[in-house]
Amino acid sequence: MQWHKIFVPEITELIEQRNLKELGEFLRGLHPADIVDILRDLPSADRVLAFRVLDKTKLAWVFSMFEPEEQEELLKLFTEQKVKEILLEMDSDDRAQLLEELPADMVKKFLALLPHDEKEITNLILNYPDNSAGRLITTDYVALRADKTATEAIEYVRRTGPDKETIYICYVIDQTRKLIGVLSLRDLILAPPDKKIGEIMKTIVSSVKTTDDQELAARVIQKYDLLAVPVVDREGRLVGIVTVDDVIDILEEEVTEDMEKMAAVRLPEEAYFKAGFFQAVRKRATWLVILIIAETFTSDLIENYTTSLTSLVALAYFIPMLISSGGNTGAQSSTLVIRALAIGEVTLGEWWKILSREVWIGATLGGILGGVAYIKVYQSVGDQTTGIAVGLALLAVVLVGNIIGVLIPLIFRRIGWDPATVSSPLIATVLDLTGLLIYFEVTRRMLSI
Repeated sequence: MQWHKIFVPEITELIEQRNLKELGEFLRGLHPADIVDILRDLPSADRVLAFRVLDKTKLAWVFSMFEPEEQEELLKLFTEQKVKEILLEMDSDDRAQLLEELPADMVKKFLALLPHDEKEITNLILNYPDNSAGRLITTDYVALRADKTATEAIEYVRRTGPDKETIYICYVIDQTRKLIGVLSLRDLILAPPDKKIGEIMKTIVSSVKTTDDQELAARVIQKYDLLAVPVVDREGRLVGIVTVDDVIDILEEEVTEDMEKMAAVRLPEEAYFKAGFFQAVRKRATWLVILIIAETFTSDLIENYTTSLTSLVALAYFIPMLISSGGNTGAQSSTLVIRALAIGEVTLGEWWKILSREVWIGATLGGILGGVAYIKVYQSVGDQTTGIAVGLALLAVVLVGNIIGVLIPLIFRRIGWDPATVSSPLIATVLDLTGLLIYFEVTRRMLSI
């Protein structure tokens, strides 16, 4: 049982009694994430009533943590004034993300509720490319001038800080808003009062451009251990920041997407039980149909080697061992290479080093597995030559499987495709065909069939 469920009966009773004062005191003492869990277990009408007792800041915070479809449902139940309060209190990036998910008529209606400056900021964010760093920016940051003293800067942070998403890192800009430095709140507080910001700031700044992929923003924050990364336009002018909490969401989305591709399945955007039955079937069937068509070539190959199987039926016993070993080896090597490419451990320029390394690893693994196969085959059929043939075939299959598992992701990256698209089922299907071809040719020649 989830712990938040124990509060649902109590909250329901307070709502039925219309005891809004006690309800407000109770909810205000909880973290927004816990409030979201509780509200999800309430009927829609009770959710709306619970939202009424939250202060503006917490109201927007709780609302932003709901899923897009839940937010749309709630907005239809709120009054126009309540919607306006929520939109104004939301961070600019959360607001843009919300409007991006809503129908066009609702977006037009809600944008009309915003003041001119907030509307401009929201439209600016929405006009950046999908999945770009610009789509994630918040404009609620502290910007300082290099000619200000530490005392003046601290007073400015104290005055404007309550409206900013983060104050722990301040960004230094010139008269044209170009980013020229960064300054931590710690360094600012510890600096001599009359010291100029230009003398305290760090001039080496890790930043990304508005059109850069959101994954790059995530990698920069991860690599340099930042709380936020500044986002600049083509001229180097500061337009916003991407905070670490947004990066966590990005990483979750990207990992989920890669898992879907590597499992040969396109998952619906909705939650598991909210996705329709036929929608779930359709999104999973596409790859399965492609793979089963590819497997028909494997059947044709087996048919072409009917003579070999008829001459030595025992060869058929070891087919599953051969193709599964090749598929498993290829899946291992492709997963390692895809991960290394994704986090920047290796680059395309190092393809020869990667391939050379994996050739030796594949040969070593093939030798180990081939030795195990020889022992198993010799025990089964009592023929040393057959054991050697199957063992050598397995060595070759594992070596080729390792090479294919490395080359395909590198080729996909080279032509601009996502390496995660090289799913494990796809590699396994390719190796089924090549593994069988190697197996039959090696055993046919060694056993003079």
